[in-house]
Amino acid sequence: MPHSQSAQQQNRSSDLCPSHNLKGFDVASAVARGEFVLSLSTMLGCDYIFVSHKGPHELLQLKCADKTIRELLDLLDTSPHQSMIVGADEITNGQLTFTRYDYAWENRQVAKVSVTSITNADQIDFMQMMFDCSTSC
Repeated sequence: MPHSQSAQQQNRSSDLCPSHNLKGFDVASAVARGEFVLSLSTMLGCDYIFVSHKGPHELLQLKCADKTIRELLDLLDTSPHQSMIVGADEITNGQLTFTRYDYAWENRQVAKVSVTSITNADQIDFMQMMFDCSTSC
């Protein structure tokens, strides 16, 4: 998905997420434990999948992001070509910080994940509006 903004960006390394393969440590169980709240907002054919959480979470770290994104797409039955994954991290004062998880879809797999903190005021306002209009999944 194309993007242009002034933000911090990290490119995915080849690290693996060893604990991500443990039984019960996946997106669905994180939702069941109340660690994640998933919501969806659609605009102009793009599904914005919001993953709400408090503080850092192992499943959203770059080394685990490919498998987490795949699980989100499968769990919500959304198109990988028309979905954007956005982390909504609630900080101590109740405000949200947004992080975009960009990826390529190659050979039916999530690849080339990059993590971008949303720092531009207009983009923060847009993400807040999309988040406020999203429906819980």
